[in-house]
Amino acid sequence: MAAAPCARDRGVLLCFDGHVYAARGVTKVDSLAAHAFDAPGRGPVLRVAEGAVIPLVPRSRPPALPLTPDGLVLPRVDVLPLYVGADAALLRAALEAGARGLVLAAFGAGNATPAVTDAVRDAVAGGVAVLVCSRVPAGPVLPLYTGGGGADLERAGALFGADLSPWQGRMLLAAAIAARPSAPESAVGDWLAAAPRPADAPGTDRVGAPSTGQEGP
Repeated sequence: MAAAPCARDRGVLLCFDGHVYAARGVTKVDSLAAHAFDAPGRGPVLRVAEGAVIPLVPRSRPPALPLTPDGLVLPRVDVLPLYVGADAALLRAALEAGARGLVLAAFGAGNATPAVTDAVRDAVAGGVAVLVCSRVPAGPVLPLYTGGGGADLERAGALFGADLSPWQGRMLLAAAIAARPSAPESAVGDWLAAAPRPADAPGTDRVGAPSTGQEGP
């Protein structure tokens, strides 16, 4: 797969059991099965079968944040799970432990409890970036509801992580803080809003053979 021209210009990929996934959205869905990975709501971008690499979706490369790997230490960003009746104790504990960013593993389309929403408002006012993602495997988060929901979180200053899982949202927020310490919110927004590059026409590449499609170098 790595040698196939149609796998180029797609960013980081994960290949497992004949399916190839873009890094964004991929997650392990079974602890023991051979088909252990999936990308809920997205699916694979390539398929490997009988020596051929088959494009399934137009290729696009995700944007990169301006980070220098040498000596890079990502800041602490904690993931906070939401559950019925959750208060702000875990959020406050994360702040006391030195977290510079917080990710909410929120209900549904991006909702919390009133107590957590109030604590988010205080955290943002104190300079801590808060990113809302969903506990649900597929679908985006949106500021839809009040009563501690997404609309209240947006008013409290929280960011929304589209369809990123809380764990991928954590990596994005940590990288954004490292890249733009004074404005991580803009780094997150720019990364999520970046338009994909124009797609090439799909083709099928045989391993060790020239591409049969229109894929460029």
